[in-house]
Amino acid sequence: MDISVQEIIDAIGGELIHGGSVLRANGVSTDSRKESCGAVFFALKGPSFDGHRFVSDALKRGASAAVIDGPVAGEIPANASVIRVKDTLFALGELGRYIRGLYNIPLIAISGSAGKTTTKEMTASILSQSRKVLKTEGNLNNRIGLPLTLSGLGKAHKAAVIELGISEFFEMERLVDICAPDIALLTNIGRAHLLTLGSIEGVAKAKGPLFTKLSADKYRAVNLDDPLIRALAGKSGKQVTFSIKEKADVRVREYSLEDSFGGAVALYEVAGKDVTVRFSAPGATNIINGAAAIAATLPLGPSLKDIEEGLSSFSSVHGRMEIVKVDGFTVLDDTYNANPESMASALRTLAKAPGRKVAVIGDMLELGGASSIEHYEIGLLSGRLGIDVVVAIGEWAAEVANGASAGGVKSVEAFGDKGAALPAVKKIARPGDAVLVKASRGLCLEYIVEGLKASFREAV
Repeated sequence: MDISVQEIIDAIGGELIHGGSVLRANGVSTDSRKESCGAVFFALKGPSFDGHRFVSDALKRGASAAVIDGPVAGEIPANASVIRVKDTLFALGELGRYIRGLYNIPLIAISGSAGKTTTKEMTASILSQSRKVLKTEGNLNNRIGLPLTLSGLGKAHKAAVIELGISEFFEMERLVDICAPDIALLTNIGRAHLLTLGSIEGVAKAKGPLFTKLSADKYRAVNLDDPLIRALAGKSGKQVTFSIKEKADVRVREYSLEDSFGGAVALYEVAGKDVTVRFSAPGATNIINGAAAIAATLPLGPSLKDIEEGLSSFSSVHGRMEIVKVDGFTVLDDTYNANPESMASALRTLAKAPGRKVAVIGDMLELGGASSIEHYEIGLLSGRLGIDVVVAIGEWAAEVANGASAGGVKSVEAFGDKGAALPAVKKIARPGDAVLVKASRGLCLEYIVEGLKASFREAV
């Protein structure tokens, strides 16, 4: 990104109230604490923060301009530009939309209830075999993160792979408007964000605009194994299909999982041709995520070699079924996030472990009135899968523990917080075990993983 302040003013419909319009901006910032030399600072507001308090700090740290929608505290440097708008969050999105429009490159937008981050990484890995790709980093996938991601576009990029995350109705419409996808992929529809979306049908309605807002000349990558996604896709527009069960543009013909979380091997049929991929990361979910990634890239014409090498070189995202070897036992670090579908999938992966199976299960957040039953059902599932030990953590720990006991788990413990749980987990873990640690992001259960690594010797 390298645009003038005047371009910014025009793009966001702002009014210059201080300084000049000839300065240029080389980036976008929303955090005054970070180095932002030459960037435009957006003063965002939320329930517990107001960026207008830090406009002066951002400008003194080198920001070339600031965008505001309210009164500013502190002194404004004489050479800085200040732009006033009605709503800084909306203006930030408008700038992202403008930057996207400057680059005539294909953009793949990926969303879904589970697997979207992994699929985004796989998709980018395939395309990166033949071109420079901009991709979403970390959790920059919402109305703030998306424009920040798009601000990284440059002339060298030949494609973009963008993750879209929502938790409320009408968010997806705005994200689609900002990034203008050429290819849209929904991995699946599951029970996530039920607190705000109400039901799985509500989830489908909220995520659906990723398909329904696209014009007929754009591509939809359709998961034929998910009835809700098939319904959203309908019969209109260009479609690329993938499936583990049915005939599709990308079909999983067969796959096998290696012992001791060694990875997986999948044979894909891609537009009538076979390609074999070995995944280094564990879990059957990588198989269908890989199919989704292939489908998303098909309109851009990757070679079979690009597909094979791109997926084979993919490695787990930190905190996404990441394998940590510690003093004779294995930790499956899946602490990045959780919902009922992804929790069940992680437990099924754990169930394939050859030794004793230990599940450290934290709360799945934002489930609203379904929280009690969903946590009980996860506990029950752990018993049905043959998990040996369940350690439940958080507000809903009792429900997980009750379900686990009802499901036949012989050793069950429950704790209100991670600090109280860590000593117990340290005592439980022993050589030969497989220990899954998983919860929603708000639980910060990487504390448990780091605690185990600190107490036991990590294998090299």
